[in-house]
Amino acid sequence: MNRIVFYILKRKYFLPSGLVSYLYLKNYYSLPGISCPFRQITGVPCPTCFLTRSTCLAFQGDLENSFKMHIFGPFTALFLIIWSIKSIKTKKVFPFLINEKILLIFSFSLLSYWIFRMFYGFPIS
Repeated sequence: MNRIVFYILKRKYFLPSGLVSYLYLKNYYSLPGISCPFRQITGVPCPTCFLTRSTCLAFQGDLENSFKMHIFGPFTALFLIIWSIKSIKTKKVFPFLINEKILLIFSFSLLSYWIFRMFYGFPIS
């Protein structure tokens, strides 16, 4: 048992690939997930509500419904695939650096999209 745990901990760079596999199989087999705590406490959807469903739909090739659920879903799916490939090639969990400028642009665009959705509605879950 200790050898298995050591083997897994030594090869952390497969974690992004495991995440992609989980999201791909989530809709086919109704795998468990975590519901949004922000939405459960406040009753208001958070900026990333429906992003998991949208990403799962993008992995299945249903881009039309994926964009309807959350516009960032297909882009998240593409990013996760690129992250998985780079992670395996470089044997690092985080093969690229994220600078503050990219993080600010992403955060601002996600919040802007959330405000837009607050006024024009969310998909029916």
